[in-house]
Amino acid sequence: MFKLEITSVELAFLFMGLCLTACSDGLQPKEDLLWNEHRVPDHRNPTDWIALPNRQDLADDLPKDLPENALAYDENELPVDVFFVYPTQYFEGEWWNASVDDESINEITDAYPMRLQASAFQMGGKLYAPRYRQAHIGVFSWQDSTSYAALELAYEDVKAAFEHYLTHWNQGRKIILAGHSQGSWHLRWLLQEFFDGRPLQSQLIAAYGPGFDWYASDFTTIPPCHTPEQVGCVCSWMTYGGDYKPPWLGYKDEDPICTHPVTWTDSILCNAPEEHRGVVLSKMKFKYQGALEACVDQGVLSLATPNVPFGRQLQRDNWHIGDINLFWLNIRDNARMRAIAGNEPYPKEQLK
Repeated sequence: MFKLEITSVELAFLFMGLCLTACSDGLQPKEDLLWNEHRVPDHRNPTDWIALPNRQDLADDLPKDLPENALAYDENELPVDVFFVYPTQYFEGEWWNASVDDESINEITDAYPMRLQASAFQMGGKLYAPRYRQAHIGVFSWQDSTSYAALELAYEDVKAAFEHYLTHWNQGRKIILAGHSQGSWHLRWLLQEFFDGRPLQSQLIAAYGPGFDWYASDFTTIPPCHTPEQVGCVCSWMTYGGDYKPPWLGYKDEDPICTHPVTWTDSILCNAPEEHRGVVLSKMKFKYQGALEACVDQGVLSLATPNVPFGRQLQRDNWHIGDINLFWLNIRDNARMRAIAGNEPYPKEQLK
C-alpha cells in the first residue's frame, strides 16, 4: 500500500518543474508596502547572482539517465552567453516584491527553475542569472496599477543586472536571452529597451520566452523564429492540454507567438512523437523519450495526452509548469544549434 501511494505521488508530479503553490495568490499586500525596505541587489557581488560562469551552481546539474550522446558541454566551448531570468517563486507574503535575501525563496528557486529550466540552456556557452526582487504571483491576476509598479520594480533589478553584465562581462559576445513566466515578462522589456532596432540586436542569437504571451507586434525589427537555425529572433510558447484554450486568448487581434519546442518551424504544426527527445522530471531525472505530441493551435501549444503510464490521469488543462522541462533536451539541442549558427557572420537580412 505504501509503495502504491509513493508511485501515485511521483506520477502526480511527473512533469512538474515548478512549485505548485504558484496556484495560490495569497492575500493582496497593502499598497504602501510596494516600495519596501528589502535590500536592492548589488550585482557587483557574486552572491546576488544565482548562476555565474566558472562557478558550480545548481543550473549546472545534469539530469540523471541522459542518453550518452547528450552529456554536458564545456561552458567555454562556444563564444555565446546566456542571460536567464527565472520565473515567480514568491507566492505568499506581506510585500509586493520578494527579498533577494529570503532563504526559503532562494532555496526553491535553486532547486526548481534553475535545475529544471536554466540547465536546458547549458549548451556550451556561459550562463548568467541574476537574483531580483520578483513580483508577487498575484500581480498577474490582480492587474492593477500597483501590480504593474511591482513588476517595474522587479524589472529594474533585472535591467541593472543586465547592464552590469554588458559592461563587465559581455565583451561583444553573442547573446541568448532565456526565461519563463515572470522571467519572460522581463525579457520582453529587455528586448524592447536594449535590442529592438538598436546596435545590440546584432549580437542576439535568440530569445526564449515561454510561459507568457509575446506577440509579433511587441517588436519593431525582431522577428519571431520561423526555422530551427534562424538567429536574431524570438521564441515563445504556452502549453495547454488537449482542446483547452485559456479564457484570455483572443483579447488581441493577433495570435500570440507560438514556437513549437520540438520542430522549431512554423511550417509544421504538430510534431511526430519520435521527435520528442524526452522529459526532465522534478527530481532531475530524464525519462520518456517519444512520449509527447503537441500541435500549435490558435497561438498556444496544445499537448495531447502524454504517452506514459496513467497519462489520462496526468493530463491537465494548463501545463504552464512544464513549458521547459517537458521539452528539455529539444530545447537544449535547439539553443546549441542556434548558438553555432550565430557564430557565422550575422545574416543582415534577418534584421529587416
